[in-house]
Amino acid sequence: MTGSTPYVDNGLQHAALWLVGPDMPGLLNLGATFVAERGGNIDKDIADKFGENAVIFMSITASPADIARMNEDKMLLRDKSGCNVKFQPMSQPTVPPGYQELLHGMDIVTEDAVGLIAAMTKLFAEHGVFVVGHTGERRVVPGPRPRVEFGQKYVVMLPREFDRYEFTRQVNEQVKRHNGTIKTPLQAVPGLLWWWT
Repeated sequence: MTGSTPYVDNGLQHAALWLVGPDMPGLLNLGATFVAERGGNIDKDIADKFGENAVIFMSITASPADIARMNEDKMLLRDKSGCNVKFQPMSQPTVPPGYQELLHGMDIVTEDAVGLIAAMTKLFAEHGVFVVGHTGERRVVPGPRPRVEFGQKYVVMLPREFDRYEFTRQVNEQVKRHNGTIKTPLQAVPGLLWWWT
């Protein structure tokens, strides 16, 4: 990306690994072992089950030579797991022009509602906020009158020109509309930038 600011190159490269296919005991271990045996470190992983199928995602850091070896060996993982395997080497993370270098995070919990993620991300887009990570999960809170809550975690990049007060006011308004709270307000968070060129 022209004009982007690269992070300091520490001699490591990044890659993403996906496994999608029939679930079975030990599937996550197969993926983790594949990475570890080839010198990779798993920075982030997500594993979930949908019916009979599993979806596993791993974000990996390793030397360029080890990343190349994983890429060459990915069919071995496919044969062992019975899953579709995608392995994607990545370039060095960068900060797009016009954005602050620090990542910021926010956690909210609200009552569940159709269209809630769409409403929240619309606000982010209107303020030029760049979402680089999002997780959301519904849960049933037991009690005399069980209720369904939806928790969301956002990791974002903020534009250099950013009206924090107005953004926070509008997010609060949206959250209160769904009887929720901001568990963690918008604040700087340490970590790697998941923006790849």
